[in-house]
Amino acid sequence: MVNFRRTIRKWGDIDMAELDLVKLISHFAQSNKAEGKSPKTVSWYSEMLFDFVRFLRSTGRRAILAELNTATVREFIVREQGRGLSPYTVQGRVRALKAFSSWLFAEGYTPDNVLVNVKLPKVPTTIVEPLTPEEIDRLISVQNPVTAIGSRNIALLITLLDAGPRVSELCSVHFDDAHIEEGYLKITGKGSKERILPIGALTQKVLWRYMFHFRPSPLGEANNYLFLTLDGKRLMPNAVKLLLKRWGRRAQLPRLHAHLCRHTCATNFLIYKCGDVFRLKQILGHSTLEMVNRYVHYASAQSLIQSHTSSPVDHLGIKKLRGYKIDRLLKRKGHESHSDH
Repeated sequence: MVNFRRTIRKWGDIDMAELDLVKLISHFAQSNKAEGKSPKTVSWYSEMLFDFVRFLRSTGRRAILAELNTATVREFIVREQGRGLSPYTVQGRVRALKAFSSWLFAEGYTPDNVLVNVKLPKVPTTIVEPLTPEEIDRLISVQNPVTAIGSRNIALLITLLDAGPRVSELCSVHFDDAHIEEGYLKITGKGSKERILPIGALTQKVLWRYMFHFRPSPLGEANNYLFLTLDGKRLMPNAVKLLLKRWGRRAQLPRLHAHLCRHTCATNFLIYKCGDVFRLKQILGHSTLEMVNRYVHYASAQSLIQSHTSSPVDHLGIKKLRGYKIDRLLKRKGHESHSDH
């Protein structure tokens, strides 16, 4: 008979530096699930972290905890940038690594947060123009509001523009959570957190039209969602994204996509002073003001574009620039040119 000695292993006896990163990433994923993070978020973290594991192996390193350090991560950043990846993709991978590092420290795997001094790579700041009233009119004009599909699609679009939900959130709204008469929708967002989305009079109107006249009976209690397919099944997020893509092409507005609707809602919320940034943060379901501050930047830029204010130089009254003969000559030539046409 073989005698097995039972070894009692203490936490302090574990050689943390030799721990397998793949196993730690799996543990991190389970921890995220336990905290209520969405499956999509959990999968995203794992995908980003496994890119780092693949990098280690491609450079002949072992995928162990000792290799998660400032120098190696910075080398990883440079390699990813050199591959021509989007700055947003590279920043996302570093975000995931920093979150992982924070978790390792909190769980006692590392004596300190090893990546605390690694800064996120900068990404370009671009001004994304929201949908204009003319563009929205163009989108609506290609739908027939007195058909089942047209009524539903218009109700979808206006709700996205008015309340700013994520497509996945809007598709998850149950029929009983649509309080149209009271002017709000109750939705479940990231982390299974419920929040209230106020809706305006126009959105109420298009939703009533869809619900009263065109919404089919749900195919069983499990499909009792606000937005349904023509045969009474739940309308899925990917179907809505594909619908918007096709709709944009049909209306000669190829830039239309789901997040542009959310962006338009947030920007107009600030431009038309529907509330402050804290209220917008609550409506959008963001955990911090970081994302909301982007919309503040967009809204400020949009206000500058739309407003016709005088410039600083206009107020200076520089007399020397007022009466040049060449200005009168150019003005006269301009008039003559117009008269010839």
